Amino acid sequence: MRYILYARKSTEDKGRQILSLESQITEMTRLAENLDLKIVKIFQESKSAKKPDNRPLFAQMIKMLERGEAEGILCWKIDRLSRNPIDSGMIQWLMQQGNIKAIQTMEKQYLPSDNVILFNVESGMANQYILDLSKNVKRGNKAKLEKGGWPCKAPLGYLNNRLDKTIFIDEKRSAYIVKAFLLYSTGTHSLKDITNILYEEGLRSVRGYKVGKSHIHHILTQPFYYGVMFKQGKYYQGGHEPLITKNLFDKVNDLMNNGNRSRAKNKFFTFRGFMTCANCGCLLTADNKKGHDYYYCTNGKKICDEHKKYLRAEKIENMVSEIFSKLHFDEDLIEIAFEAYKEKCKLNINYNETIKENLLKQLESLKNKKDKLLDTYLAEMIAREAFEAKTMALNNELIALEAQIKNSKSKTSEGQNTFEPVKKVFLNANLAKKQFLNSDNLNKRKILENLLSNLSISNNETANFKLKMPYQILVEAPLKRDLTVMLRDLDSNQDTRLQRAMSYRWTIPH
Repeated sequence: MRYILYARKSTEDKGRQILSLESQITEMTRLAENLDLKIVKIFQESKSAKKPDNRPLFAQMIKMLERGEAEGILCWKIDRLSRNPIDSGMIQWLMQQGNIKAIQTMEKQYLPSDNVILFNVESGMANQYILDLSKNVKRGNKAKLEKGGWPCKAPLGYLNNRLDKTIFIDEKRSAYIVKAFLLYSTGTHSLKDITNILYEEGLRSVRGYKVGKSHIHHILTQPFYYGVMFKQGKYYQGGHEPLITKNLFDKVNDLMNNGNRSRAKNKFFTFRGFMTCANCGCLLTADNKKGHDYYYCTNGKKICDEHKKYLRAEKIENMVSEIFSKLHFDEDLIEIAFEAYKEKCKLNINYNETIKENLLKQLESLKNKKDKLLDTYLAEMIAREAFEAKTMALNNELIALEAQIKNSKSKTSEGQNTFEPVKKVFLNANLAKKQFLNSDNLNKRKILENLLSNLSISNNETANFKLKMPYQILVEAPLKRDLTVMLRDLDSNQDTRLQRAMSYRWTIPH
C-alpha cells in the first residue's frame, strides 16, 4: 500500500510541545521502515488547521488520494490532519469511499472497517479543543483589558515586556509619535508631509522599515496613546503611561472628522490651525481676497453664524502681540526674585543634607543591631522565635530608612541645576512680542507653534486664549500678584514644563 507522509505544525502548537516538522518526519519515516510501509510523497506544512481551505499542501494530498495515487496517510497524530469539521468530514468520506484504506499514526491505525467511530470521536475532540481555546483566549484577553493590561503586540512607541507581560514606553520611538500628533494638530501638515518628516528625522519601525502614511494615520486615530484602550468595540482604561493628552488627541481627530484634514496647502496662512470659534468650537480657516488674508469659522457643525464674519490677518497679528505683551516682566525684579529664590533653595539643601546624614547614622546603627542580634542567636542566648521576630522588625525599619534616604537624596539634588533654566524662561518670555512683530510670516508661525496653544474668537475679538506650558503660568502670574507663587509653580513642574520650555526655540530676526 502506498502512503503519503503528512507533517504539520502551527504557531498554536508551541505550548503543547508538538515535535518540529523535521522531528515528525524522522520519527514517522523510522516507523514506516519498521512496519514496511511505502511512502510515495512527503508533505510538511506550517499552517493552522482550525479553518478549512487554509492548507494548500493538505489540498494537494486530498487530490492525490482522490486520483488513486496513494491509499494511505501517515501522520504524527490524528489532530495533525484536521481541527475543523469540514476537513474531518472530507477524510471520513474518502475512507468510506475506499480512497483511503488506512491512516497510520505513531499510536494506532485507523481503518474504514473498524475505527471510523474512533476517528470521529478524536476528530471531534480536536475541533472542540480549538473552540475551547478560542473562548479561553478571549476570556483571558478581556480579563487583562479590564485590569488595564494590553494583551496584544505593543503599538509603535511602546514595547512588550516579555517577563511580566506588560508594555513600556519605547524611548527610541515615542518622541516621534508625540511629534506626529503635534504636527497634524497645527493644520498645516498632511499625512504625507508628516511621514516624510519623521522618516528624515530617523523614525523606523521595530524591524527597521519606513513607517508608511497609512500607519501614521492609524496612529493618529488610536486612543491608546492618551491612555485608553479600544478592543472589540469597547473602551478600557489602560494601565500604561500615555504619550499625549486627550485634548491633543481630540484636536487631531476633530481635524480629521470635521473634514478639515491636514493636507499640503497651495497658500500659506500664518494663523491657520491656531484659532477656534468660541461659539461652536470649530477651527477658523483662511482665504485670500484682493491681496488680504481673511479668517472665518468653518461652521463644520452647521450651527454657527460666525462663519459670516471675516477677520483680517492684520487684526489677528495685533491680538496675538497683545497676548504676548502679557509675558513681560521687569528684569531687575526677576534678578532680585531669583537671588532670593536661590538663597531659599540653599537653605533647603543644607537642611536636607543634615537630614540625610542623620538617616545614614540611623541606618548604620540598625545594621550594627542586626549583627549583634545574630551573634546573640548564634551564642544560643535567644530563642529562635524571638530572633526571627526581632529580625523582621529590624528589616522593616531598614526598608523604611532606605526609602527616606532615597527621598532625601532626590530633594537635595532637586532645584540645584534649575536656577538658570527657570530664569531663562522669564527672560525669553520678555522677548516674545518683539520677536513676533519683527519676524516674517514663516517665523511668526514658528513662534506661534512654540507659544500659542489656542486662540478662541468671538465676534472678531479675542474671547479666550491659552499658551503652551510653562508660558501659561507666566501669563497668569500678574493675576496672582505674587512672583514667589509663580516661581513655586515653575519649580514644582521642573521635570516636565521646564524641560519643554528649554526645548522651545524661535528665530530672532536679523
